[in-house]
Amino acid sequence: MVEMAEPEICCGFGGTFCVKYPEISGRMVSDKVKDIDATKANVVLAGDLGCLLNIAGRLLREGIHVDARHIAEVLVEGGMEGPPIGKVA
Repeated sequence: MVEMAEPEICCGFGGTFCVKYPEISGRMVSDKVKDIDATKANVVLAGDLGCLLNIAGRLLREGIHVDARHIAEVLVEGGMEGPPIGKVA
């Protein structure tokens, strides 16, 4: 397990924030993805599905091969077997 830099900083998705302020939201998720990539981890875990969808989408668009998974997926037996959020099997 590797903690990313500034894990407490929002990914920029929150509610209607990403709709009202798309440029700011985009920069926030890009910064978050850079922090994730810097860890060299192959999986990122979070507890909020909105955040995971936002992060997974940006990872995919930027060609960064990190799976985004909900924390509950790793707590259940076999939880890492299916496709991660934002990817099709």
